[in-house]
Formats: sequence, C-alpha cells, structure tokens
Amino acid sequence: MRSVASSTPFASLQSIACIVSVLAATLATAPARAQECTGLDLNGSGIVDGGDLAVVLGSWGSPGVADLNGNGLADGADIAILLGAWGDASTQPGTFPGVWIFGGPSCGFEPPIQVHWYNADLCILRQSLCTNFEAPFMYLFFGDNKVLLQDTGAGGIQIKTKVFELITAWATAKGLPSNPPLVVTHSHGHGDHAAGDSQFIGQPGVTVVGLSQTAVKNFFGIVTWPTQIVQYDLGNRIIDVIPIPGHQSAHIALYDRRTGLLLTGDTLYPGRLYISDKPAYKLSIQRMIDFVAGKPVCHVLGTHIEMTNVPTVDYAFGVTHHPNEHPLRLGKEHLMELDAALDAMGGNTIIYQEHAEFIIYPL
Repeated sequence: MRSVASSTPFASLQSIACIVSVLAATLATAPARAQECTGLDLNGSGIVDGGDLAVVLGSWGSPGVADLNGNGLADGADIAILLGAWGDASTQPGTFPGVWIFGGPSCGFEPPIQVHWYNADLCILRQSLCTNFEAPFMYLFFGDNKVLLQDTGAGGIQIKTKVFELITAWATAKGLPSNPPLVVTHSHGHGDHAAGDSQFIGQPGVTVVGLSQTAVKNFFGIVTWPTQIVQYDLGNRIIDVIPIPGHQSAHIALYDRRTGLLLTGDTLYPGRLYISDKPAYKLSIQRMIDFVAGKPVCHVLGTHIEMTNVPTVDYAFGVTHHPNEHPLRLGKEHLMELDAALDAMGGNTIIYQEHAEFIIYPL
C-alpha cells in the first residue's frame, strides 16, 4: 500500500480508507476559513462529492486548485475539508485586489472610485482618499430579480453614473434585455455613507431606503428591533438583515448567503471602532456571533480601512494618504476578539484599547 506521503494518487478505496483514520486530526488543524471561503465544487457538478475527491487525489502532493487549505499541496487536510462540506457546494468564492487605491501622492493618477469584481455577481467599490479622507467602501450585490447597493459614499463622486454603468455591463453580460431594479440601502445613517443618495432619488427603477431606524424597519419588515433578523431576496440570492445599533441607531449588518460574506459597516472593520452606546453595541456583536454560529463566514467586511499593516498602528485622523494599508477583510475570529474585549471591560464603560487589527474607541 502506498503511504499517505506518496506523490501519486491512491489506487483504491482501501487506500482512501487508510487515511480516513487521520482525518479527524487534520480537520481540526485545517484553517476553518479555508473551508468556508474556497469553492469546494472542484469539478463543477454543483455539489461536493466523489468527483471532487478524485480531483484532490489526482493532484496529490502538488499545488493547484485542489490545495484547499493553501498549504502548498493537495493532501489529507484537503480531503478533510471536502468531507466537512460533503454534499454542499459551499459558498461562491471571490477575490480581492492586490492593493486598494490609497490616495496621497498618486492623486493625480488615481480614479475617484476603484471598482473590483469580487466575483461575477458582486462588486466592491472604494471611494478615493483624494476625494474624501473617509474613503468608504460600497457593495453592489446582483440577484436574479434586483440589485442591492449598500451605501453611496461620502460625496464628491459620481456614484450614480458608476453604479448604473456597472449594472448595465452586468445585465449585458447576462444577456438581459434591460437593467434590473436597484435598491439603495445603507450600513447606517452617517453622512459618509449616504452623501450620494440624492443622485439616486427619483431615478426610474430605483428605490432609496431612508436613513432613520423607522425607515429601515419599515422597508425590510423588521417588527421587533433590534432582535429580529429578516431575509431580503434579490432573486435566488438571500441577504440576511441583522440590526446592529451601537455605533449608530439604524445600523444593520448584511449576511450574503451566496458568498458567506458578513458586512458589518462601521461596527467592525480594520480601524477605529467608535462606540456611542455600549450596551446596544455589545448586544449587537453578540447577535452577529449567535447568527453566524454554524454558518460559513468567508470574510467580515467593513466600510473603511484606518489601520496600517503594522499591528495596533492606525493612520492619523483626516489624512488622505494610506501607504501600507491593512487588508479590508477581517474574520469571524475578530468578532470573537471584540466581544471578549467588551466583556472584559465590564459595565457600560468603553475603554480605549488597541488591538492588532482594530482599535476600540469610546465616543
């Protein structure tokens, strides 16, 4: 019998069975987010099954698409990941750019809006620091029946023109006769996330959700705020809407079931977490933790980057140049870290506290 370390595929089911005994250990050590983020339907059949296992075995000991945990080769850990998602194609994967536009000396060459297609049905936009130091991120989700835009930026950019351009390009690529309707919603009601609303209000086929808690509740059908989590269907694409006040009273998080992305707005991102209401904020963090328990969370995505790539070090407030930025993406583990830090503070007091990838900041 060939050893597990062999560079050739296993020749029989007996050989496969030989490594099953060690999969519990490898599953425990395989990075959790690799299972959640990586497209596991390797052969495109729509499910994770023996065909995908054959792909891993056929690539045994080599790098490539079968290297699900990113350790450089296809091995037993990758089989463990497949078995953990057996029968489920899991989440649709996506990519991030090598670098986001970062303002500063490049302002003469930098576009006002950076557009990045995470995958074919999700677009991430970043406003340039050269137009506003907040440099917020915006998200455009495409479903079969409608499109959802989260946030409209900090002003000073032609966000409507860019969004319509992207929707038209998407519809054309799909062979649709016309653009689907657009729903404009917000992570929360602060001006740096809603300054472009006026460009969309009154446009044909566009619904702009108001900024107040009442407007958000009424549009999404939330009866019991903030404990009720509701679903919004874009057409074969369910977005879970989670009330998360604490930074701002009408704040929501969005969980995209198709990609496993959790959008947390200004509640959690690589930067300064401004907390105005600790009891509400603490409950909101716990609400998200409870909600995602047992669900795939590929990435946690906020709406700013204020941290450098040096742990605990942020950029000065108001600067328009972010060299060596921290990546946009965080993970479920950062929700847990934030929750533990708030617990340790006790009571209703917020204490300024630097963490490697975010800073807790009382208002």
